[in-house]
Amino acid sequence: MVAIELSNSISFIDTRTNTVAFSVKTEGKNPEHAVFSPDGRWLYVSAEEADSVDVIDVSQRKQVRSIKVGKRPRGMAFTPDGKRAYVACELADTVYAIDVSSHKVLATIRAGTRVNGVTMHPSGRSVYVSNGGDGTVMAISVPEDKVTATIAVGKRPWNMAITPDGAKLYVANGRSNSVSVIDTSRASVLREIPVGELPWGVLVR
Repeated sequence: MVAIELSNSISFIDTRTNTVAFSVKTEGKNPEHAVFSPDGRWLYVSAEEADSVDVIDVSQRKQVRSIKVGKRPRGMAFTPDGKRAYVACELADTVYAIDVSSHKVLATIRAGTRVNGVTMHPSGRSVYVSNGGDGTVMAISVPEDKVTATIAVGKRPWNMAITPDGAKLYVANGRSNSVSVIDTSRASVLREIPVGELPWGVLVR
């Protein structure tokens, strides 16, 4: 699946043939992130310039809903049971909790400055967000939607990745040219790993 900003569309790739199977036009402008629900039924697309999340019904191959959120939605993540989704809105400094069954906002959570990356703990009990302007990562409890920890990392943290056991969270620090490794049980940084210039994302295998 590929989000295409210039055409405001999502292309679905057939991995067997490495060709485009079909595309869906989105109502919102500038699709930034696109994330499947755990059951594959829904695709949530953050529309940066529309301040909304577009909801695509994958089987119907069309957009069926638009959820209004804050300014400049970026990263998103679903809980493992698929009941909730969390969306970081960078220019609103706010995280939105969405009820997936109704595609409606359940709660708003005040975050740090320029919140952008979102990563769900495998247990579904916590979600992590990166605050690019503050150089911090916040842990938010689920379903209470309360900030439980704020962890200082490098400059301009962007996207993150968590280990399958949920023990370590890796954070790309774009302006520090590093990756911070967080111990999730202690909500503290274990180490900072120097990497190349302007790291944007992390992949855990």
